[in-house]
Amino acid sequence: NWRGVPVVDRLEAVVSTQSTGFLFRTKHSTDQRFDKKSGHAFIATFSRMFQIRDDFCNLWDSKYAANKSYCEDLTEGKFSWVIVQGILKEQQAGRSQIIAILKQRTTDDAIKKHCCKLLESLGVLAETRETLLELEADMHRQIDYFGGNELFSKIVDQLSIRRVDIIPSS
Repeated sequence: NWRGVPVVDRLEAVVSTQSTGFLFRTKHSTDQRFDKKSGHAFIATFSRMFQIRDDFCNLWDSKYAANKSYCEDLTEGKFSWVIVQGILKEQQAGRSQIIAILKQRTTDDAIKKHCCKLLESLGVLAETRETLLELEADMHRQIDYFGGNELFSKIVDQLSIRRVDIIPSS
């Protein structure tokens, strides 16, 4: 259904509370390391980082493309966090190429690559990378605040956007 572009805040709320966040909270409910309020904030931040990273990798990670498929979110017509950022920027400029591509649910790699170039030219690649770096830093601050946790620290480090092999845009 193409009624409109989801609001970014709503997407983040769904990730934190209903989709990815639910999986992490389920695991967390057995761990009494955090009080309930702090634990939910920690899990919400982790869930947000995890989902945005997955959305980023779906479009720009060469390993993801090799192991799964290239730009699967575009083929599925998915309003991922990254794609919504691009659509909103395009709307501000009075354009709508990204949403038109999304509606096609294309399997054509040339069209997908064109869409990734559009997103990159709008600054979405750089801004998403910066958002992920900020979330990683926030995760490490929270881990330190709660007295450290080697396993969580390693997980955050393994998921670091710095480890992603970005597909060249040219």
